[in-house]
Parts: sequence; C-alpha cells; structure tokens
Amino acid sequence: MLQHLLFTYQFNLDRARTLVRDLSNEQMTRQPHGVVNHPAWLLGHLAASSNQVAKMLGLPSTFPADWAEAFSIGGTPSGDAADFPSKEELLAELAAQHERVAGALASADPALFDREHPSEGARKRFPTIGDYTVFMISTHEGSHLGQIAAWRRAMGLGSATGV
Repeated sequence: MLQHLLFTYQFNLDRARTLVRDLSNEQMTRQPHGVVNHPAWLLGHLAASSNQVAKMLGLPSTFPADWAEAFSIGGTPSGDAADFPSKEELLAELAAQHERVAGALASADPALFDREHPSEGARKRFPTIGDYTVFMISTHEGSHLGQIAAWRRAMGLGSATGV
C-alpha cells in the first residue's frame, strides 16, 4: 500500500509542475475574477503543508521561516508578485518537502500511523497520524492542484494537461 501512496504523492508533484510550467512569475500571483488563491500561494501552501506532515513524522521543520507570513492560512493572499518567492523557488521547496516526506514514510515504523493525532482539535477529523498523513499527501494536495487548474481556466489559459 505504501508504494501506491508514494506514487500518488509523486504524481501530485509532477502535476504541480505541469500546471505552472508555462506561467511567468507575474502570472503566478494574478487573481482573475476574484479567485484569490493563486498558484504562487497554493504552491507555497502545499510546501508548508508537506513540512507539517514531515514534522508529524518526526522530522524537524525546514520550511523557510521568512516565507511563513506569505503562506499563512486564513488571510487573503497578496496579488503582488514581489511578496512571493519565484516559481522556481516554490517548486524547489515543494520538491524538497516531498522528498523529505517520502523518505520519512518509507522508513517509518508502521505503528506510528496508528498513533492518535497529537492535536485534540485536528483529532476530530483525523483520529490518527495515518489518517492525517494520507489525507494531506493525497486529497489535500489534489484539491489545491484542482484550484490551480480552475485558476488557469479563469485566466483564459486552458488546460495544462490537455484534458
């Protein structure tokens, strides 16, 4: 089962690259028709989220501290490209976080995934570390990648995948 989960996680990373490959740094922060979650914010959010999974799996945080404000949850992302790292930096950080999580998953004691989620609030949705991890690296990522696909349509760019 682990290899299937790792396949999906890699698929998501490849899809992220595909969805933004033809975008300029300036396009990455446009907010057409009121769509506020632009690709720059979404890629940074996914990198930050993978860092959270890595921490849950026992690794130290490596997410750039100076990026935290730009990718905070709950606010409205800025539409100014100067407020965000470049597309290349965002993709590199996302790939680095994916590599850390995939390595941690491959070497983790299977009993870790049955442990109760340490946050009482999160435990209501994700009773175990395994529940949280599987959601974050599959459904959570897929949902946000779908936002980039919808953003592309709002920008008039069409499909990046030919579908």
